Amino acid sequence: MKSYCRSIICFVVLVLLLLACGPGGAGAPGTTRPPEVTPTQPSSTAISTPGQEGESCLADLYVYPGSQEEPQMQAELKDLVRQMEAMSQASGGEVAVYVTADAPSKVVRFYQENPPRGGWNRTLDLTSEEGGIIVWEKGDLGAEAFVAVHEQKTVILLGCGSKLGTSTGPKLPTYTEDDGLADNSVIAIAVAADGSAWFGTSHGLSHFDSSGWKTYTKDDGLPSNCITAVAMGADGSLWIGTDFWGVARFDESSWKTYTERDGLRNNKVSSIAIAPDGTVWVGSCDVRGGVSHFDGQGWTTYDKSDGLGDNCVQAIAVASDGTVWAGTKGGVSKFDGNTWTNYTTADGLAGNNVYAVAVDQNGAVWVGTDAGVSRFDGQTWTTYTPDDGLVNPEVNAIAVAPDGSLWFGTHGGVSHLKDGSWQSYTEREGLPSNTVTSICVAPDGRVWIGTAFDGVAVLQPSE
Repeated sequence: MKSYCRSIICFVVLVLLLLACGPGGAGAPGTTRPPEVTPTQPSSTAISTPGQEGESCLADLYVYPGSQEEPQMQAELKDLVRQMEAMSQASGGEVAVYVTADAPSKVVRFYQENPPRGGWNRTLDLTSEEGGIIVWEKGDLGAEAFVAVHEQKTVILLGCGSKLGTSTGPKLPTYTEDDGLADNSVIAIAVAADGSAWFGTSHGLSHFDSSGWKTYTKDDGLPSNCITAVAMGADGSLWIGTDFWGVARFDESSWKTYTERDGLRNNKVSSIAIAPDGTVWVGSCDVRGGVSHFDGQGWTTYDKSDGLGDNCVQAIAVASDGTVWAGTKGGVSKFDGNTWTNYTTADGLAGNNVYAVAVDQNGAVWVGTDAGVSRFDGQTWTTYTPDDGLVNPEVNAIAVAPDGSLWFGTHGGVSHLKDGSWQSYTEREGLPSNTVTSICVAPDGRVWIGTAFDGVAVLQPSE
């Protein structure tokens, strides 16, 4: 293909074109007249673009009249788009999938005669009576309509996103491997009382303070270089979790490691939280995963047989009263010291796949899921989605700021909730990447934002 086919969605649909159409499935542009149909607006369930309200370029594309949404295929394509974005360090791609009983030739003709609204230019028409792809461009954006037959139905994939190689404006201050960060994949962040920050990466643990960067690896005593969790205690103690080698505590001079041999539930650690009493809670996501509690002397473990919602614990937090909240793949579980209570979508939770948990200064619990973020006040669940101002429904990390406001790291950027108002930050506002994996707020209000492949950015309170 020529250089005009430069967006992630375009690459995805071209792959699908080869798979679905097969030899001879694409040919010269069609020339017959379009069907007598009237364009309609895209449905409200189409995936939205990260960024400010009204920026969704997918809304410019017409939905083929009478077609039905295909949510399962849309979800699968969404995952494929993410994988492609990760490989190319792009983000913000949108996809929506529909099916119709009409012939593919009729659908093709519709999109040939009904380009996206708002001044888009067609740059590619690789179609035949059996389907194909049409590409339009406008500025730094690319949009595509892909048509193919699958299981005796005509499938319509509408895609839109930034073209590869485009820039979005000034970047926030960002630290990468070139500056001293151990690795550009920042999995976890913790900030000490003095404002210095710790970053768990795929290739070691990095510390940043006024003197610069220092990285710790296995050579310095870490049990593993893949750091999956970082937590700071009120006494200044530092705990880290690893991929397959348990947890370790740092006393500023040496590391003490704890594994299954010491009583840890599982060496595959996903999350760590330190309670107000100084005890440590560890989450593990595995078939034999669960929750481990260290009281300074020994370990106590909990799993599904003890009442935990699921053995895959992906997040953990402890409230000021000592209540433990564990986010799992089966909802969120609360432990009061004696009994586990589980909450799922049936109770009002946004989604059962929980990635993040935090407790705010008022004791309310915030739960990040793959379908939005939910707030629990002890009685009622309230859910926030992109319809309310959240930049993206997949919430990977949550941080409570000193002023009580909330920061959410998502697959589509960062959202800030303060006094009931939402503000979002994406690559357009200077993030190095929209794929945010971790977030933490320093005592002075600085927000550290870890990304999947592009290092860590810092957002000053005034920005």
